[in-house]
Amino acid sequence: MEKIFHEKQEGSLCAQHCLNALLQGPFFTAVDLAELAKQLDEAEQSHLPNSSRGSQNMDETGYFSIQVITKALSIWSLELVPLLRQSPEAETARKNPTNQKAFICNFRDHWFTIRRLGQQWFDLNSIMSRPKLISNTYLEIYLAQLQKEGHSIFFVTGKLPTSEADRYLWENPLSEQEVGGTVVQPGPSSSDYEDDDEQMKLALALCQSEMDEEDVSLQHALQATQEEEQERELQRALELSVKDYHCFQPSSDLK
Repeated sequence: MEKIFHEKQEGSLCAQHCLNALLQGPFFTAVDLAELAKQLDEAEQSHLPNSSRGSQNMDETGYFSIQVITKALSIWSLELVPLLRQSPEAETARKNPTNQKAFICNFRDHWFTIRRLGQQWFDLNSIMSRPKLISNTYLEIYLAQLQKEGHSIFFVTGKLPTSEADRYLWENPLSEQEVGGTVVQPGPSSSDYEDDDEQMKLALALCQSEMDEEDVSLQHALQATQEEEQERELQRALELSVKDYHCFQPSSDLK
């Protein structure tokens, strides 16, 4: 397991961790991705010269958009393809996921990689303390479960760079005993996996909390907007009432 390159979560740099897990090495830093995001922003602003909006490709927390990930992969002649795309290529990937090279997943702005190394599949999520072996027979079920939970899934096309882990695991596949029971498959999880699952739950709970706060703010904004609209409607009604009153007042000639 020590031969598998695995970065643990640092801040919101999941895009960096995801890419490096896919490529199996420290190929990208946050600075590299920020530069790619800047290039994308400049290209977008050239088409919208009067736009004053901030970056749509990165934020101050270290989050990077799918456009940044796509641009980073293009440097290696790799491409992301949505697993649910209606195309023969995607249909083949859905039917035979074990024949693919890797998958990149996103859930609530968190990116992570599922990749084949040797003849085995591993979940390389940076939130987890170490990679998780996914049995080949369970990979399709695992991806379906992620989709059911709301994950966006992409498969990777192109030639991945060779890595020490890939070469080693081709000749020395890991057994369940060697990975300490950290095999992702149907049935009860090991205590180790449960610990990592707790970390995932905490991270998702934080995301949910942030979303709830945004919902409350949105509700307050909507309420304020509705109150302002009601106030304007009331003002218009009063103005019309005054106008109608003057219109129906008898003129001095009729007195």
